[in-house]
Amino acid sequence: MKLDPSMETPIYLQIAAGLEDGIFIGAYPEGTQVPSTTELSVTLQINPATVLKGINLLVEEGILFKKRGVGMFVCEGAQEKI
Repeated sequence: MKLDPSMETPIYLQIAAGLEDGIFIGAYPEGTQVPSTTELSVTLQINPATVLKGINLLVEEGILFKKRGVGMFVCEGAQEKI
């Protein structure tokens, strides 16, 4: 996933779109865990709150769900929603 800070699109939306792309192409199959907020923030060198905002957007859309104490996972039917 690459971010372009010079784009008009906010970074959190770029993160959400990058995760959606990964789900759509099968990099993150349904039922599997996606990288954590911390992993993404370290990899992309951005604030964890920004990553969390992008992930929460996907939770609201029903694409990801949270398992408390474990992490974020791809919902069943997420590819169809995307």
